[in-house]
Amino acid sequence: MPVTRVMLEYVHPWPNHAGLFLARRNGGFARAGLDVDLLSDGYDRGGAPEVLARGEYDIASLRLGHVLQSRSTGTPFVAVATLNQRQLGSVITTPETGIARFADLEGKTVAVPPVARLIREVREAVAADGADPALVRFADPGNWEPDVRSVEQGLYDAVMNVRAWEPFQGNTPLDEVVVLEFDSVGVAPHHSYFLSVRQDMLDRNPDFVRSFLAAAANGYREAMEDEDGAVEAMSWPMCHVRPDVLRASLRAIRDSWFTPEGRWGEIQEDLVTSYTTWMDEGGWLEDGSRIEDLEGAWTNDFLP
Repeated sequence: MPVTRVMLEYVHPWPNHAGLFLARRNGGFARAGLDVDLLSDGYDRGGAPEVLARGEYDIASLRLGHVLQSRSTGTPFVAVATLNQRQLGSVITTPETGIARFADLEGKTVAVPPVARLIREVREAVAADGADPALVRFADPGNWEPDVRSVEQGLYDAVMNVRAWEPFQGNTPLDEVVVLEFDSVGVAPHHSYFLSVRQDMLDRNPDFVRSFLAAAANGYREAMEDEDGAVEAMSWPMCHVRPDVLRASLRAIRDSWFTPEGRWGEIQEDLVTSYTTWMDEGGWLEDGSRIEDLEGAWTNDFLP
């Protein structure tokens, strides 16, 4: 059978992909007639949007902005499922800094990737928590993505990164790392990642998309129900990471996989629309993207 190539959203796999790896390891994809290759890579050849547009991959995990940007090009994408029902970005620190809420970031230095919308999100969260965002100092880490170790080493007071991975990379006990979630103060709620395909793929082979998503949904249900199996599935592509770290990450991420009604992959119109509006008002939509590009950019029609 031909190989289905899936480009993951980061430069290495992590437990957000547990359902995909479990579906492959337990034969779920094979039973659907699929031979699935799950890949991560750097960005020197282009990120997931670029390689999907070139047809080198069949499916890619993308952010909403990438999907919207593609709609005005000759190779439009369609988001056919979401991996996460909530945003994963957070502010991460240790108990020693004295930071326990967003208001405590006053007078502190926070490392934030050099992206205007991320800095604005931190400022909005500080304001929503009743403090003065003008008193927060921001540090630009460049291409480096710092985790809790940079706080332990005294480089920053806190960092902005993914709540279910970067908190568990240091020496601070896994259950003591401080994680401030933007959803807790109602700032810019959104889906984090979308499994996306090219429009021409969807038009040409809709049954392939349905089969892939059905197997993926089963994989995520298995990962939710069988924690040991999910940790084992991730321990093969991530054999360099301690099993207790994989387990902590899995426990921190799995609450984002399903809707409150228990459906995997469902894209919520209100989250998509509100986040697109927030990005548009801030001027942060990808080049050439418009609110109108939401038309046809996502669908739940192929979910099981």
